[in-house]
Amino acid sequence: MDETDQAIVRLLQADGRLGHREIADAVGLSRSAAAGRINRLIESGQVIVRGVVHPAVLGRGSLAHVGLLVRGPAEPVATMAAEREDCPFVSLTSGPHAIVAELRTSSAHELDRALSGLRALPGVQGVDTLSYIEVLRDVVGPVGEADYQIDTIDAALLYVLQSDGRASYVDLADHVRLTPAGVRRRVIRLLDSGVVRIGALVRQPGRDGQAAMGIGLRVSGDPRDLLDRLNELPQASFLARTLGRYDLVLTLRAYDPAELLSGLEQVRELDGVTETVSWTHLRVVKETYAFEGLAPGPVPE
Repeated sequence: MDETDQAIVRLLQADGRLGHREIADAVGLSRSAAAGRINRLIESGQVIVRGVVHPAVLGRGSLAHVGLLVRGPAEPVATMAAEREDCPFVSLTSGPHAIVAELRTSSAHELDRALSGLRALPGVQGVDTLSYIEVLRDVVGPVGEADYQIDTIDAALLYVLQSDGRASYVDLADHVRLTPAGVRRRVIRLLDSGVVRIGALVRQPGRDGQAAMGIGLRVSGDPRDLLDRLNELPQASFLARTLGRYDLVLTLRAYDPAELLSGLEQVRELDGVTETVSWTHLRVVKETYAFEGLAPGPVPE
C-alpha cells in the first residue's frame, strides 16, 4: 500500500459505507481513481469491509480476552481455536502467550464452558483470562450500550452486511424485498442506534499492511482516569477495562513499526501507568466477528 491507499483504508475503517465521491475529495483524487483503488484493495482480499453487530444485540454480552499457554507449535492450536464460533478473534503472538483470542458468549456460565473447551485443546497448558468490564473502542465493532430489538428484516440486512459492508441499497432491497429508500432508512437506523458498525479490516498485518501490538496495563488509582488519553492515541484500535491481571487492555495498529513504538512510549509515560506488558500480533488467524446465528430471512413476500 502507498500513502494514498493507507489514507483510503483509514477512511473506510471509520465509515465502511463512505461513498466514492467523499473518499475522492478527502484524498485528492478523481472519483474514478478513488473507486479503482477501493475496488483493488477489496478485490485483492487485503482489505475487507464488514458490518459487525453489537454482541449484546446478539445475546453475546459476556466477553473475554484469553491468552493461551501452549506446549510445542502454536499454529495447529490456533487453527483449532479459530474453528470455534464463540472465538471471533485468534492471533499468533510474541510475548507472554503464544496465542491471544477473544471469546464472546451469552453468559458467565457459557464463558466458563468456552474456557474449558480451549483448555481441552491438544497442546494447551493453560489459559489466562481477562473479563471485559467495558469496551471503549473496537477495531470495527460498535461499543457502548445497545438496547434495541431487531426484527426479521433487520436480521436479514445484518446477515448480508456481515459479509459485505458496502453492499448497495439496491442489492439489499432485492434481498429483503423492500424499496432501496426503505432499506436505506433501516440501515441508517441500525447504524445510529449502535446495533451495527461497518468498517474496514486489513487482513494481513505485516508487509504492506498494518502491524498490531497488544498492551496490558496495570495502573494506580482509577483506570477510568486514563481512558480519554488512551482513546485519543491515533494508533489505538481497541481499548477495554478488564478484570484480571491487567486493569486495561489496549491494541495499537499502524503501518510503520516506528508509529507503534511511539504509541507504546506515550502509554508508558502516562501518569498512573505502573506497568505495561506488550505483545506483537505476528499473524491473525481469524478476525471475522460474523455471527452465524443471524438468519438470511425470512423476508416479506
